[in-house]
Amino acid sequence: MAHYRNIRYFKNTDINKLNTEAAQIKLSNVSYAVKDAVRAGYTTTATKDMKQLTAPGEQYVEALPDRDAAKSVKPRTSKRSRRKIRTNRVESDHDQEQVKQNG
Repeated sequence: MAHYRNIRYFKNTDINKLNTEAAQIKLSNVSYAVKDAVRAGYTTTATKDMKQLTAPGEQYVEALPDRDAAKSVKPRTSKRSRRKIRTNRVESDHDQEQVKQNG
């Protein structure tokens, strides 16, 4: 879209239209595919509902249809660490003494 149509930002409906125009098999869930591309680092949020390709995303698209070459393109994304929720609170010595005193 960026190279042939001069469209930098796109919506999910734009992807659907181009897919149909290219006579490809209908995508079952475009939203899910775009979310996966964002997670993988190939696309990013531009403005509101719009998305745009990242630099690794452009490299991935240029490597297609050679899937092996496309797989070799890996974006640099940092994995967010998940915050662990503590379920069992360890009582301090002070808390244990208060429990014993109160009975």
